[in-house]
Amino acid sequence: MSTKNKLYTLLFCLLMAGGASAQTTLEMTTRNFFVPFLGPSTAAVGPISFERDQNNNNQFSTPTPQQAITATFALANQQYTGLTYNNISTGLVFGASPTTALDVNFPPVQKVDPNDIYNLLGSFSAAVGGPTNDMFTSDPNAAPTVQAGTGVVAGNFASPQNGSNGAVGVFTAAQVLFDQAGGPATHNSATRYYYGNVTITFNRFVTNPVIHIAGLGGSYRYFPVSGTNVNDPTQWRSTYFTTELEVQPGLTLTRMSGNQYFNVSGSNILNSAVTPNGASVNTVGGLFNDIGAATGSFRINGPVKTVVLRVYLRGSNTSQFPWSAVQADVAGGNRNPFTGDIWWISASTEPASLVTLPATGVNLTAALNGNDVQLKWKTETEVNSDHFEIERSTDGRNFSVIGSQPAAGNSVSVRNYESTDANMNVPVYYYRLKLVDGDNRYSYSNVAMVRKSGNVKAVRMYPNPATTQVNLEFSNAKGNYVISMYNQAGQEVITQKVSVTYGVQYIPVNRNSLADGSYIVRVRNADSNEVLFAEKVVLQ
Repeated sequence: MSTKNKLYTLLFCLLMAGGASAQTTLEMTTRNFFVPFLGPSTAAVGPISFERDQNNNNQFSTPTPQQAITATFALANQQYTGLTYNNISTGLVFGASPTTALDVNFPPVQKVDPNDIYNLLGSFSAAVGGPTNDMFTSDPNAAPTVQAGTGVVAGNFASPQNGSNGAVGVFTAAQVLFDQAGGPATHNSATRYYYGNVTITFNRFVTNPVIHIAGLGGSYRYFPVSGTNVNDPTQWRSTYFTTELEVQPGLTLTRMSGNQYFNVSGSNILNSAVTPNGASVNTVGGLFNDIGAATGSFRINGPVKTVVLRVYLRGSNTSQFPWSAVQADVAGGNRNPFTGDIWWISASTEPASLVTLPATGVNLTAALNGNDVQLKWKTETEVNSDHFEIERSTDGRNFSVIGSQPAAGNSVSVRNYESTDANMNVPVYYYRLKLVDGDNRYSYSNVAMVRKSGNVKAVRMYPNPATTQVNLEFSNAKGNYVISMYNQAGQEVITQKVSVTYGVQYIPVNRNSLADGSYIVRVRNADSNEVLFAEKVVLQ
């Protein structure tokens, strides 16, 4: 999907989103996408609709249209292709897991088992060792913690339809590193191999999304032909490996929560376990403790629409053999014919972090400097912006383009712009900016007005039609006034008292919760009751 959607946002909006204590999050759940279909597959997964979780209590509902958001997961830039294994032909796939039995045709046929493409976050096929809820944090505004998170139910199999978070299952095939020409690839803690990318594409820009990762890590064990007691764990031989991720350059990350092995270092998501393995918690009751998987949540700081995760696989110095094993070494005639690491990925955000497309709110000011009009505006954040078109009008309704300026493209710092409209030769000018992105989407700024000085007492209203507020310009009209707004039934719905103390003064009138429609705005002198102004305005 295209990543060329462009937008402009003001810093105060981002600060409000980042500083508030969010009561609602938008999350991937099993409520509307809990479909029991299996991989392996390289087809894109989604779009997956996010559900609204009020108060982070996992009671999900459909979000409002303004809060609607989806995500699509896809694989790209595959490094291991044309593979001849049964079921898969690439090193990265959705919905697959290691096999547990030998194919009758082995060698040379090896198989990879089907698994869920979409399931519960951290679905763990062994039924033990899966991640716990406190390893994840759904709210991007929550304080980062060492362990405990909030707002995610990772494994509530008792109520999967309306109480659990969902995720996409990814498989990193370790077997391809064992079957390299010339023998198995180098296997140690310091060497990792790039497999390709997992991309997350939101349908709109999102500020500070949280990405949830479950179960980075895996192992393979076999009982050797020289063994004498299968119940003695010291006689078994083991190899360990783990998937690790690198977020696309240019983005900064914050670790939100996770288990003891989940490590965020720069742009990398790493597994710090000495013996990487498949379980996120201690496992008991079996011959082995399989803990060693990295699980947790991290926040991407800033506005994004597409997140690219580079996928790597590395081994471990504690392994006793590399990646897989040959049949001759395995006792009993049964060899696990395919090895790999299955892991899960999900996301969440908050409604306030959704960036409107196209954006509005750039503050334009206009001031008379001699006979020239000085225009100034600024942006605090721009994402792939293209240019500004400067428009002018003499009546506040019909505008024409008088110039343009290129925008910054991508910026997270304050950008100041200015332009001069020379030789003002009419009594009043109205100005606005058309904010244009690279896909020719656009929105408009506020309207700024400039008037030449004079002695006529007057009130002007703009814009009309209006959205959030109307502005009244008082010229040569010092005094106390009452501003009233009436609906079509003649009822007074807004009253506002103001004091005008300057030769030219601008008074905003907020529509508050008024419905769309036509209204009459009236201005009367509070002392003499003289009606100075009355005009219809359309709110939309």
